[in-house]
Amino acid sequence: MFIGIQTDSLSLYARQPKKRSYLALGNRIELYYLVSQLIQLRLSYRQIQQAVLQRKHAWLSKSTISYWARRIHNPLGKVSQFQSGPSPELAYVIGVVLGDGNLNIHGYNAELILAVTDYDFAKEFSASLATILVQPKPYKVRWHPRKNRWVVQGSSILLYNFLSRDWRNLKKWIEHCSRCRAAFLRAFYDAEGSISGRKLSLHNTKKALLLYIQDLLNQHRVETSRLYLHRSKGTALLDPKSGKVYFRRKDGFSFIVRTKSLPQFAKEIGFSIERKQKRLAEAARGVMERTLISNEAIPHSDSRGL
Repeated sequence: MFIGIQTDSLSLYARQPKKRSYLALGNRIELYYLVSQLIQLRLSYRQIQQAVLQRKHAWLSKSTISYWARRIHNPLGKVSQFQSGPSPELAYVIGVVLGDGNLNIHGYNAELILAVTDYDFAKEFSASLATILVQPKPYKVRWHPRKNRWVVQGSSILLYNFLSRDWRNLKKWIEHCSRCRAAFLRAFYDAEGSISGRKLSLHNTKKALLLYIQDLLNQHRVETSRLYLHRSKGTALLDPKSGKVYFRRKDGFSFIVRTKSLPQFAKEIGFSIERKQKRLAEAARGVMERTLISNEAIPHSDSRGL
C-alpha cells in the first residue's frame, strides 16, 4: 500500500506511488510530531525515513524532513489558528453550533455557517468566532436574499474537528467557569429560546441536552419546569413563506423558566438578540414589581407584647 501526503509544496510518498492521495490533517500532524521526536534522538534523515516507514507506512522525502526539522514548514500550512483554551467566546460558539449553527465540509474546506433572522445574533457569533480563530476583525455579516437570512461564514478544519465531537465531550469548555456557562446558555437561548409575556421557553429535539441545560441553569439559581414533549415525530409543519408542508422527523422537547426566576435569568444570562432581550427585561421588571408589591402588602407582626 503506497501512501502519499501533500503539504503545500511538500510531497510525502512511500516508494513510487502511482497516484497522489491526500492524507488527513490529523495524520499529517501525527507524522510531524513523530519526526520531531526522532530528530531529538539525533538520527540521520535516512534513519528517520526508515523509522517513519516502519511505524506509519508512509515515506517522507529528505527535503520534507529537513523543512520540518528546521521549522520552515509544518503540516498545518495555512490552516487557521484556533484558540482551543476555555473561554466565553468558545463557549458561545459551542452553544450556537448545538442550536442554530451548521458544520459543513466541502472537500478540504471545513465551514461553520450561521444563517439567522436577527442581525445582532449573527454579529455576536461573528465576533466570538473571530476571537477564537485569531482573526484581526469579525467575520462579515452578509444578507442572503434567497434565504432571507443574515449569514456568517468562517472556515477552520481545527475548529470543525473540535466541534464535530459529541456534545458531552465539550462539557470541559462549557463548565470551565460561570462566564463560560453563561455564554453557552445565552448562545443556546439565542438560537432555540423564545419569550412571550412572562413565558421563557427552550425547545430542542435532544432530550439529554435539554436536561443538561436545566442543570446548568440550576447552577445559576434559575429554576425551570419539568421537561415535556412539545411536538411529536410525524406531525405536520407548514412553512409560511413557501407554503410547503413538512413532517417532523424527531420528537421535540421543551421546558420553561419559572416566572420567579426571570430576573435571575436576565441578570446572569440574558440574550444577545435585542428584541428578545427587551421582552425579557420587561418581563423581569414586571416580576420584581409584583414581588415588591406583594412584600409590602404582607402585614408585619407587632413585636410589642400585649
